[in-house]
Amino acid sequence: MRSKDKSLMEKIRVFVDDFAMSHLGKAPSTREIGLEFDINKATAYRYLVRMSELGMLQYTDGEIHTELIDKVNKEYSMVGAIDASVPAGAPDMVDDAYVGEYFPIPSSFLRGQKGKFYSMPVRGESMISAGIDDGDLVIFQESSRPAEGDIVVAYIDGEGNTLKRFRTDKKGAYLWAENETWSNKKRMFGRNFTVRGIAVKILKDI
Repeated sequence: MRSKDKSLMEKIRVFVDDFAMSHLGKAPSTREIGLEFDINKATAYRYLVRMSELGMLQYTDGEIHTELIDKVNKEYSMVGAIDASVPAGAPDMVDDAYVGEYFPIPSSFLRGQKGKFYSMPVRGESMISAGIDDGDLVIFQESSRPAEGDIVVAYIDGEGNTLKRFRTDKKGAYLWAENETWSNKKRMFGRNFTVRGIAVKILKDI
């Protein structure tokens, strides 16, 4: 490529890192680069190959690597902040909730776990005996396969999402509220539900 193309290479390099920071460490495709700079996929591919030859990034087998992308994927997990609260009490419909932004958290803070993570504020008092209070921020990993005793974000059929303890007995799985001032009948939140995520961290204000 001619030397005058170097300025576009620099812009592509910046775009690649900016894109990755807002997409969970994922690099853009040649199509996405083409759309950003009004060039076709083949031209975007040739730019990436040349940039790799110049050491501006690494482009191998269709994958883009930069120092920032590799660091984000190795040392950080991106957490999606959902613009709604998850009730720790009666279920509430939050199906229309969406991710407003993503923010990075050191992977060590999440015990090195991999996957998709989301955060939602807690509302209600059904989990206070587990140390989870109204207004706390729960970080949960997207998963539908909890273990006995996990605290989960679950969708109760026909009602909505709630934060509860996942329990099992001879009849199968059920949701259990962690508020010891409640009767056992009130703490039982039923068996017809779908687990959407497993709580991994609770953040509190001081």
